[in-house]
Amino acid sequence: MKKVLICANPDLNLIDGSSVWSQTFALALAETGMAQVDFIARTQPQTDHLFAPLLNHKAINIVTAEHGKRLPFDEMARMAAQRDAQEGYDVILIRGKEIALNLLNYDASFTKAWIYLTDIEQDFDAIDDAEKAQLSLVAQKSARILCQSQGFIDLWRRIAPNIPESHYSLYTPVTYDPDINPPAIATRPKQAVYAGKFKREWKTLDMTQQWQAVLERLPTAKLLMIGDKIHNDADMPDYKEAMTQALQNTSGVDWLGAMSRADVHQHYLQARVGLSWRDAAMDDTIEYSTKILEYGAAGCAVVLNRNALHEGLMGKDYPLFANTKGEFVEATIKALRDTETAQNAADIMYRIAQAHSFSSRVEQIKDWLNKTAAPAVAASPVIPSPSPKSNSRKKTVLVAGHDFKFFTPLQEALKETGEFDFLIDKWQSHNRHNEEQSRDLLAKADVIMCEWCLGNLAWYSQNKLPHQKLVARLHLQERKSPHLQKIDFTKVDHIVYVSPFMTDTLKGQKGTKDLAVSSISNYIDTSRFKPRKKFGDAAFTLGIIGITPERKRLDRAIDLLEKLLETDPRYRLRIKGKIPLDYDWMENRPEELAYYENLMERINSNPKLRYKVLFDPAGDDVDEWLSLIGFILSPSDFESFHMAIGEGMLAGCCPVIWNWEGAETLWPEEYIINEIDEAAALILSKQDIDWVEKGKKWRNYVLTRHSEESVINAWRTLLLA
Repeated sequence: MKKVLICANPDLNLIDGSSVWSQTFALALAETGMAQVDFIARTQPQTDHLFAPLLNHKAINIVTAEHGKRLPFDEMARMAAQRDAQEGYDVILIRGKEIALNLLNYDASFTKAWIYLTDIEQDFDAIDDAEKAQLSLVAQKSARILCQSQGFIDLWRRIAPNIPESHYSLYTPVTYDPDINPPAIATRPKQAVYAGKFKREWKTLDMTQQWQAVLERLPTAKLLMIGDKIHNDADMPDYKEAMTQALQNTSGVDWLGAMSRADVHQHYLQARVGLSWRDAAMDDTIEYSTKILEYGAAGCAVVLNRNALHEGLMGKDYPLFANTKGEFVEATIKALRDTETAQNAADIMYRIAQAHSFSSRVEQIKDWLNKTAAPAVAASPVIPSPSPKSNSRKKTVLVAGHDFKFFTPLQEALKETGEFDFLIDKWQSHNRHNEEQSRDLLAKADVIMCEWCLGNLAWYSQNKLPHQKLVARLHLQERKSPHLQKIDFTKVDHIVYVSPFMTDTLKGQKGTKDLAVSSISNYIDTSRFKPRKKFGDAAFTLGIIGITPERKRLDRAIDLLEKLLETDPRYRLRIKGKIPLDYDWMENRPEELAYYENLMERINSNPKLRYKVLFDPAGDDVDEWLSLIGFILSPSDFESFHMAIGEGMLAGCCPVIWNWEGAETLWPEEYIINEIDEAAALILSKQDIDWVEKGKKWRNYVLTRHSEESVINAWRTLLLA
């Protein structure tokens, strides 16, 4: 009997292909009869859709964090190593690049690891040298590399060419054992089905919108949409709202929400065709979807993109390929109307599903377990991650930019290490500076750190000296800035993002092919922001820090206040920071200016709001101001990190966060909401709580997830290298 630990990045409370993969692998291991499986869950089990089969299996044990919060990847790796030191596992299965890279710090555990990564760049030439070196180390130190397709094996061979062929194992997607004699297509209603996440690249909005064209020719046709995970999209800010509206209001479309895999399968058995139409940007993928196998196992035909991967899997003559909107409509109608064509496609998919069945996968894993030797020695004690070595001479770091409000606290902390001297090049604006002063400072620097990627980075990328290292930090403001086009990224050594979900922001930008990037949280001063005695009606006070630009969505905060005032007249909203007219550039944005003017008119003309919205001036007293606040708001359309939430939680304020893209990668999901009613319900549920105890919980989340030590060490490593 082998002891196996699974440590994977998907959250099994959310249903998508990656979470189904993790559940299926755990069940397949358990069904071998050769393994006792411990499964580290990223969050506490809250839904039964994927967790129930694991919780009910005698050979599987779910492991969760004691603090009950969503686990960051570094903590998952640390937990895996700690448990290995106690249990002495034979195999540690790792899915996810960040977990794998963090586990590299624990050699004794990593040598037992079976690694499965799909979250890496699939084009070898697009992987920078630093990441190639990291991945080569993953291949060298691990026990086995599992590859989803032959394309991944070929990619790994190029990354680590000296690794034996036997080190790479093909582990294609797996589906349940196909139904014996599933219902023939001709006996099924004219029904199509989609199950999974709702995301722009998955073309779920396009599918729904194009259904009207299907209905014009097949008025009785139905489209079933199954799932509840709707993604935000930075390039289409209204995507989530548009997707929700389309699901709720499109004729011929039934939105069934989330359900168990068994229930989803029953709907597959009643559908003629499953939909897996993706954006053209995904046509070069070497990764194929588990969804198409599940459709095939139920005897469904499938509409999907024509690309090299799918042609190799189904043959070039497969009848239901579709890339354009027109092709999607025609292929879907053909599948619903032409039973002979649909049955031919379904038969092809059924045969493919048989080759990827659960039973065949159990046998494959049995073979691997039989070949897995017991550990030669007991697991080594867990050791902390190595810190960068101090240099004999201090590094001189030149910090350049127009706004240092986020960097100054970090600079002070780095200065206290005794390893750095700092020079400051303060720019007058995004693109204005004293060039003579900049050149004088440049000559003295070992490392140049550009805070914001604006005119400062453009100038330094064109003027840095050959021996100097150029690092920059990209926030949210720059994403659509014209200054990006002026930066010579071939001269930039490293870009730091404050959020993991932003690390592909510059993908495709000229000169960024070999650019090294990383994600390091903003530095939050835990000694300054700490719980204070709450004053007045703090339990009824909402707070928002910064309301400019428009994407900060002050209107949502006011809508929320209005909703709460229907229940209790004590609620109020305090706004901290500059008002829109304090910014000179606002005069050049008439539509945005009108937005604020309308809001001010709304407040002043409503007697219920007029004295309930308080404006507090900008100042360096945010820590004291938070003692007046019970609920700290983030109603924005999108953010890169949102320091106000971290500062507020440290100070014992309850966060209320709209579901902007990536929020769940930074902040506790239980405080992320989608609409006003949900926000109001969250706030009303906190009125009778123990604010001191809850305040400790919120503070501990920040101390764990965005610790000062981890941020400082990450920057030390980067600047000293």
